Amino acid sequence: MTRRANYVTLYYINIYSKKTGSRWLKWREAMANLSKKLSIASRSLRPQLIIAFCLMSIIPILALLNFVFPSLLPKNYLLVIIFSVVIMSLLGFIVVKRIVDPIIEINSEVKVIASGELSHQINIAREDEIGELSHSLNQLTQRIKSNMDELKIYGERTKDINLQINRQVIALNGLLQISNLITKNAHLKDVYEVTISKLAQMADSALAILIFKKDESFEVSAQYGLGEETISCLMTASSSGLLFHLLAASKPFLKVDDTTQGGISEEFMKILGARNLLVYPVLMQGKPHGIIAIGNLMDKFKFSNDDIELMGIFAKQLSIAVENDYLTHKVRDLEVKDALTGLFNKRYITVRFEEEILRAISLQEPCSFVAVVVNNMPDYRRAYGDAAADDVQARIAVLLKSSIREIDRAGRLEDGVFGVVLPQKNKRQAEHVAEQFKDKLRATFQNADVKRKIQFSLSIVENPIDGADSVELLHKAMGLAGAEIAL
Repeated sequence: MTRRANYVTLYYINIYSKKTGSRWLKWREAMANLSKKLSIASRSLRPQLIIAFCLMSIIPILALLNFVFPSLLPKNYLLVIIFSVVIMSLLGFIVVKRIVDPIIEINSEVKVIASGELSHQINIAREDEIGELSHSLNQLTQRIKSNMDELKIYGERTKDINLQINRQVIALNGLLQISNLITKNAHLKDVYEVTISKLAQMADSALAILIFKKDESFEVSAQYGLGEETISCLMTASSSGLLFHLLAASKPFLKVDDTTQGGISEEFMKILGARNLLVYPVLMQGKPHGIIAIGNLMDKFKFSNDDIELMGIFAKQLSIAVENDYLTHKVRDLEVKDALTGLFNKRYITVRFEEEILRAISLQEPCSFVAVVVNNMPDYRRAYGDAAADDVQARIAVLLKSSIREIDRAGRLEDGVFGVVLPQKNKRQAEHVAEQFKDKLRATFQNADVKRKIQFSLSIVENPIDGADSVELLHKAMGLAGAEIAL
């Protein structure tokens, strides 16, 4: 019974102490709030300035009252009054100083921020306008810093975008340059060199190579960043097997670090000495004819879709160039007329002369050949230009056409070298034709200035007296006329 009473007593004492403690805490909180409300620090700047003004104005007010009403202030309380005035003045000074000092501190802190220290913070904890100003300045500084960071990020992105745009512009300029060379029927070597120089500027490339199939082997047509040892190694039989493997697939290959798309062998990578490699086939008439490749040694590198697409465009441009050159040579092989003079070309004259020789042998008939050479054509071309030299050759062609029969064949064999096949005519009859032609040349170029600058040589050969076939007869005719041609 006694133990239970003790528990009950302790229970009620605990409840009472909790209630008492709670009331004490509430009373302390209420007093703190009251003190805070009564404190000057809780006021805004305007009330603080009014209080400071009131405290600081007591001295002049009392002096004025003592001057106007001398008997108003008793002399016995003079010390008390002076002491009170001094205390109030000091309080007014403290209030004003409390207002001014934070403003000066904010001014110095803002100067630090203005110098570029955006991470600097203004640490003034007040509940009046000055505290709000410092808090607002901190927020403004933080926002400026965040905007500056975003601008730096955007600047880096813009820099990368501009770099990519510049690379694309350079690549497109290269494509236009290649197209221009193809249009002008430039030599394939020039096209290859321009292509490799442009490919070397793609994807931070350290190497670029262009390889074409030649019969049963391969030939490095152009390269960048590769040594002689690497080129020699590519030309070996084992490397040729790798290249034939790449050609057989007829699709682009991509090797990035340890990731392979298309099956580029490690041996081929080691030969080129590349860590990242992009290989593209070059087609001719729909069949693989060669490959182009670019590579580098960078870690964690990835070829972009734009790089792969541009590589494909370069490969197509090369395909166009190769096919255009192939068709141009085909057309030249099929052509029988010289574009400048309208006469037959060297290939046709050589074949036709051989046919006429065989026909003359079978029919026991003569066949002659007249060579006409402008001996100073190279000097004339250098002195007066291509247009003047071409005009001279065109006029000679007109004279040749008017001097031969329908069955005769006249042609331009080389620059300033002409020839006429005369079937059924022996050397004496051919000399008569040559004399008539020489008279026409004199009449046409009788101008003293032109005649002095142009020098002609004529020679005549006959089958079988001077030779048994067309090659032998043509060489002899050119030798007699003082000229050389490659047959």
